[in-house]
Amino acid sequence: MPGWYPDPAGAPNRFRFWDGRAWSPDTTDDPASPPPGGALPPDAGGTGGTNPGRRRTGPLILVLAVLVVLVLVGVFVARGLFAERSIADPEPLPSSTVSGWDDSSPTTEPETPSPTPSQSQPTPTPTPTAAQPVQPCPEGQPTARQDHPTDGRVHGGGLSFPEVPDWAETAPYSYSWAYDVGEQSTLVESPNWYANLAVGALFTGDGFDDPRRSAELVMQCVITSGLYEHFVDRVDLWSKAVTVDGRPAWSIRAEIEVDYPDLETKGDTVEVIVVDTGSPESLAMFIGAVDSGDQDLLEILGSSIENLRVE
Repeated sequence: MPGWYPDPAGAPNRFRFWDGRAWSPDTTDDPASPPPGGALPPDAGGTGGTNPGRRRTGPLILVLAVLVVLVLVGVFVARGLFAERSIADPEPLPSSTVSGWDDSSPTTEPETPSPTPSQSQPTPTPTPTAAQPVQPCPEGQPTARQDHPTDGRVHGGGLSFPEVPDWAETAPYSYSWAYDVGEQSTLVESPNWYANLAVGALFTGDGFDDPRRSAELVMQCVITSGLYEHFVDRVDLWSKAVTVDGRPAWSIRAEIEVDYPDLETKGDTVEVIVVDTGSPESLAMFIGAVDSGDQDLLEILGSSIENLRVE
């Protein structure tokens, strides 16, 4: 709901106004202050009050976001190295000639296809996977943004994809394990079922040190987050090495089945791609989630992946 909330940028003893769609530039030290500039609640302007940032959990996401922000203030200070780069330092993260990525390391996962520069067809024998994180999802700060150009692309974490016309830029609170997240979404089915595309950074200090393991962890965090409260099953279509703009990466695509009593949808096609951009401090992440039965949205997902760019 509109109101004053602890500043999501982490400023101590400061409150920022949420008008139901976006954060106000104004802050205050008194949360009882009136709205800045006569801000109106989302229904007052006749737009119906739908916030495209709340993909599947409605007002619950914002409440959880406030609680997460309070916890992340302490985490943000502790991780001074990355946080300073994300907010105070507009320069991009440094690159390294050593990727540190070794696909030959032993894992408990089955053998997967060899690297290819483009996406392949789903494997003929998809397998269900339990919705339990392989390890606890780290605490990141998705709203800690670097400076990015306004060039018709969505930027975050060293990756970008072309903006999708008529899709809205949304607050990325759901990706609580990441940093510098840029996101677009569009309403698929009322009241709160959205298609999402997002890019962001994964801090290596949080355990995201390898694209393959990191892609699995991100997929597990997506499923167990507030995005899919009514999760039923996950069936992987592929888990394979790929390249993104010439950089080594790992892609996992899965069908996520849900059971929402008030929605007709049966679930999403979700693809997670983690890219080794060469930075010693972070990996880059792409997440796309679209309704499994919507061919137009699936084409948008595929086009966004084909046009991913490492920055």
